Amino acid sequence: MLFSYEHEERKILAKLNDFDAIGLKELDSVKLLNRVDSKYVFHITDFEELLEEIRSQYNILEIDGKRIFSYESLYFDTDDYLLYKFHHNGKLNRMKVRFRKYLDSGLTYFEVKYKVKGTRTDKVRIKEDDIKGELSEKELELVHHDYVDIHGLQKKLWVYFKRITLAGKHISERATLDLQLSFDNFQQKRTFPELVVAEVKQEKSNVFSPMIQAFKKRHFEEAGFSKYSTGIALLENIKHNAFKPNLIKLNRIIDGNS
Repeated sequence: MLFSYEHEERKILAKLNDFDAIGLKELDSVKLLNRVDSKYVFHITDFEELLEEIRSQYNILEIDGKRIFSYESLYFDTDDYLLYKFHHNGKLNRMKVRFRKYLDSGLTYFEVKYKVKGTRTDKVRIKEDDIKGELSEKELELVHHDYVDIHGLQKKLWVYFKRITLAGKHISERATLDLQLSFDNFQQKRTFPELVVAEVKQEKSNVFSPMIQAFKKRHFEEAGFSKYSTGIALLENIKHNAFKPNLIKLNRIIDGNS
């Protein structure tokens, strides 16, 4: 049978309907803006079975009857992609600068994500009317880095995806599961309907997380996956040696070889 994203999404939606739902207010109790992240990438055809296994351990975010939400993000970097290079070169203290829009609600935020010493993630954000192609002084006040000329930041990459958000019933944990990932650098666009990008967010690392245990059972490997860095590595003529293992892994997942 030929692969069909629409067919897989219908099966996933049916499984999501079996989860107990929570709203934004309940989800806010596990915001985890200061957190430890673990990321995994796997083929969407494995998703239905995984959801069945973990459904009793997690609540699902539901808003106005919806359980899958559409997002778009616009990332900023310097002319020479310094923020990308920080990640590529393994710099311990790095950041991402972006607008993010929640398409179903229309809410938009400007966000700066700081990776601190390579392990913890801190995020600051402000509400905006919409995504903008240039940064004003109001946004730049949130951007702090000793080695970046923040006034040289410019739009570099659109990222589009659909997201499912789960919250642990018995542990302080959130998980986002992203579908139909797409990159656009204003010249070309790449879409990956076969992939699910999962991010488990915890106050401190807990390998006994039901979701992480389900990943390990299926031999899904933890991956240092960054949407922005992956999109730039795929679409720009730029050094990406450090990301080659991840890109090879993505192709293997898509081909169904691992």
